[in-house]
Amino acid sequence: MREAGVMLVIKDGLILGITRRSDRTKYGLPGGKFDPDAGDKSAMDTAIRETKEETGITVKSAVKVYQRVELGDGPNGEDFYSTCYYAAEWEGTPTDSEEGSVKWLTPEEVTATKAAFGNYNRKTLDVFKTMYPNIFLQGE
Repeated sequence: MREAGVMLVIKDGLILGITRRSDRTKYGLPGGKFDPDAGDKSAMDTAIRETKEETGITVKSAVKVYQRVELGDGPNGEDFYSTCYYAAEWEGTPTDSEEGSVKWLTPEEVTATKAAFGNYNRKTLDVFKTMYPNIFLQGE
């Protein structure tokens, strides 16, 4: 089964989101599919690499938060493990890329039904809040 890595980046109680390449109105967390040709040795490597490519943010350290199986969509869809990490230490200023536009979002915006993988993001934030109860998230 393939793997994907996703990154949760938080600043001032907001979560860094990026639009989907296929829908510039739908925001989700930065991340992508595991690619050993890009140097990925783990899903965490994938999440760190994709976050840099998509947002310009450099993640210095990350902690695993949540993993689930994403069911493939379409007739040739492939299931894969999707693991979300929390960027415990990072630097840089988010910038738009060819992948999409970046924006600081509230937890509500990241978990809305119109968000990319809103249900996955909700479960991730629920686990995150138990791991880090003292980190402020706007509206949580």
